[in-house]
Amino acid sequence: MPRQVDHHNRRELIERAVLDIATECGFAAVTIRAVADHIGASTSAVTHYVGGREELLRNAVRREIDKRRQEGVQAMQGLDDRAALRALIEWAVLGPDARTHQLWLALVLGAATDPALRAELDRFNEWWSAQLRDRVARVCPDDPVGAADVLDVFVDGLILTGFDAGQPWPMERRARLLQTVWRALGL
Repeated sequence: MPRQVDHHNRRELIERAVLDIATECGFAAVTIRAVADHIGASTSAVTHYVGGREELLRNAVRREIDKRRQEGVQAMQGLDDRAALRALIEWAVLGPDARTHQLWLALVLGAATDPALRAELDRFNEWWSAQLRDRVARVCPDDPVGAADVLDVFVDGLILTGFDAGQPWPMERRARLLQTVWRALGL
């Protein structure tokens, strides 16, 4: 009798393997063979669910990005523009754990050479920019472009700078720096 496979769980297992490998070794290390080895299956067990490496990457990254976007939306839900802006930035720099920061760094680095990753990162960045710029325009009407740019560079820089030491900065340090930025912007 053939073994019953839960296809939904198998897809999730494959996508988690992609993200695990990318977090540890970068997206260049993500291959169908590496994913199969990671989940203890054959390559055909992986290719049953994806047509190739590009689809493998796109599915896993899209799911992760959609999850992150949903978290961002939930963080801002029901808040006025000023509070929603603060919640969005705090979600980005204080919310993620070290693994999530590592994955995002791998995604940014991988997007430089991989079109599938670039497309998914661009899709996230469009959403991010719309969320940030819409709220900034309502709470910083004197210089919304400048304020949005400062916050954008702050978020990107804080995430990337944390890796100079091999791990994100401690939460307290990130929170202190964020308070400095809020004061500088008058928020």
